[in-house]
Amino acid sequence: MTNHLDRAISLLQSATQSLTELSPIAAGRDTADPQERPSLRETVNNSTEQIRRALAELAAALDPPSLEKIPPAVLAKAQRLGIPLDDVEVRVAITTHHLSQFVGILNEIEQRFAEIRRVREYLLVRLPDQPIEQLGSRLPVYTAADFEWTEPRLSPAELAAMRSKYQIDRLLTQPPRHSADLFQQIAQADRAWEQAQIDRQSNATDPQDLPF
Repeated sequence: MTNHLDRAISLLQSATQSLTELSPIAAGRDTADPQERPSLRETVNNSTEQIRRALAELAAALDPPSLEKIPPAVLAKAQRLGIPLDDVEVRVAITTHHLSQFVGILNEIEQRFAEIRRVREYLLVRLPDQPIEQLGSRLPVYTAADFEWTEPRLSPAELAAMRSKYQIDRLLTQPPRHSADLFQQIAQADRAWEQAQIDRQSNATDPQDLPF
């Protein structure tokens, strides 16, 4: 915490010094050679950057930004895209936003990587604009507890009555019937039916039954 506070104080002091030196120039009271004056816009931009970094240091002093909860694959992608993960301002921005926003800005940077000149600044500016979305599967997640049998178990007497009623013991002692045996029994039944039809026709045309 002390290191973050010290850095924040140093950045704020530097920004204050730059703005103090800039005050006479802005008021038109500077007598130095105009060519030797620092650029007004550059000084303001540098001071703004220092103040922003000081605010990040103060935030880190209150709540150290840890990236331990970020999936390793996401961090590896950030490093591959050139995101300075050791930068305090970047770490504070990542940890104070939803993981889906961080994933979204990484995807955006990856798609527009050839167009982006400063990846760090792009991330800091665009990260808050990323929508918060649900990560992972949108289907409900079931565990073994969801499939546990909640109905009361049958008593030994009730189980014995059901085994007797449905003759479960006899069914368990019968050998399993193979599908080939079943098909063979069906074929035998077909042949027996055909033979019965032939015998019936033969009996209907017996010469003893003819009228002459």
